[in-house]
Amino acid sequence: MNNLRLKLLLSLTIFALILVITVSYVNRQLLISDIQNQEENSRGLIENHILADMQTVDNAHYFFDSTISNEMEHYSRSLLEQYKKNPDVLSWDLEAMKDIHGMDIYILDAKNTIVHTTFEKDFGLNFSKCCEKFSTQLDDRRESGEFFTDGIDVSIKTGGIRKFSYLGTPDKKYMIELSVNLNNSQIFQTFNFIQTSNKLVEKYDDLLEVKTINIGGFFLNEEEEAEVSVTEMPKQFEEAFMSVMKTFKPVEYKTRLDNGHIETHRFLPYEAEQKRGSSTKRIIYVKYGNSTELALLKQNTKQFWLLLILAIFISFLALVIIIRILTKTVNLATYDSLTSVYNRATYINKMDELFQKRKNKRIGLILIDLDNFKQVNDQFGHADGDLVLVQVAKVLQNVIKKDGFVTRFGGDEFAIVVYNTDETVIRKLAEQVLIETRKLKEAESGFELWKVLSLSIGGAILHDSEEDETSLFKKADKALYRSKEEGKDQFNLWSEGEG
Repeated sequence: MNNLRLKLLLSLTIFALILVITVSYVNRQLLISDIQNQEENSRGLIENHILADMQTVDNAHYFFDSTISNEMEHYSRSLLEQYKKNPDVLSWDLEAMKDIHGMDIYILDAKNTIVHTTFEKDFGLNFSKCCEKFSTQLDDRRESGEFFTDGIDVSIKTGGIRKFSYLGTPDKKYMIELSVNLNNSQIFQTFNFIQTSNKLVEKYDDLLEVKTINIGGFFLNEEEEAEVSVTEMPKQFEEAFMSVMKTFKPVEYKTRLDNGHIETHRFLPYEAEQKRGSSTKRIIYVKYGNSTELALLKQNTKQFWLLLILAIFISFLALVIIIRILTKTVNLATYDSLTSVYNRATYINKMDELFQKRKNKRIGLILIDLDNFKQVNDQFGHADGDLVLVQVAKVLQNVIKKDGFVTRFGGDEFAIVVYNTDETVIRKLAEQVLIETRKLKEAESGFELWKVLSLSIGGAILHDSEEDETSLFKKADKALYRSKEEGKDQFNLWSEGEG
């Protein structure tokens, strides 16, 4: 029964584990799929929002910055007049000129190097080395002799958002460049895509960063920063940027961090509707995290453990219920319902097991029959007769203990099976049974019915390894019959000489 309980417990636990794991796995996969769909939709909304805001800013600047452009052209041509009077540009007092118009001034030589400027951070900057395509564009503009103004652009050294204009000198030796800081302009304050991006970062937990990069690989920033170029970023970042610049299609890569954290880096190509120089094209860099996914999966894991604990608890509860049901069923199938000793079916099964495993063991069988039991039923009634059977069964069990087992074949017939015995032991056991039942007979009160009862006992021991249970039973039965013939209330052991 203990083995049965253990097997049932293991079976129910394994079933619960399989059920919980299967359900949890399917649920987790559905959750992951749902998270991925939500992430995809959310990212689509975020990116469309960013690109739309940038387009709005560019369109606003295109329609409303004509005043700035006109001022820059007017000032550039006045500087050109100054150049005609004094072509020694290095002697110009640019700071004084800036105080008049409030614009930064840059003088570029024929090699596109800034040789004189009010913006000291850009002094000595050589566009032909840092920005080859832009340098070629400067050459073309210098040759044309026309005035050019770009849209929203970036300071290479600082990342500050500026508007630039260009006008070459008639002798092609220099390029006069002007810049206006757009961070403080009313238009940019009204249509500020950087602030919008920052607000999106604050709004969405998984949106970690949004940056705008011009085609030269420089970040657009509201504040002056030290690191402003993609060349200062990790190699994978730079390679992704170069790839999107080459194909002008979105590029993405992921970075795996500790504790399951994953950063997704996306590079989105952008081109303004109104073409205004190299500032028309930009790359939007967006970095996402997966904190929401991890939080949901962590919660899902907690649910899994709670479900598992609940399933195991239910398994134990089910085991208790099943064991109670099985115990009744097994007891009915295994034990005699009146005396609680083994019934005949169990006797046969256990004897089969003993004979299969007997090896050198000498199995003993003792048959017990109650003499005059019918008289007890007739004189005292079946209830008292049942009481006698219960008392006999207890005596037999107390005598054999763990050295064997007791069986009731039916009616008043009992048997004791001894696992491993010899003649001395089996005689001693039989004599002990007779002594204990005689004590019941000699009791002063309460056992009147025992005065007409006695026990006839016969026993046999397995000698031949080729013998079976039937042979052993027949020998013990012959010994029992001899006890009855010789006067009852005694024990006889079958011997090899008997027929």
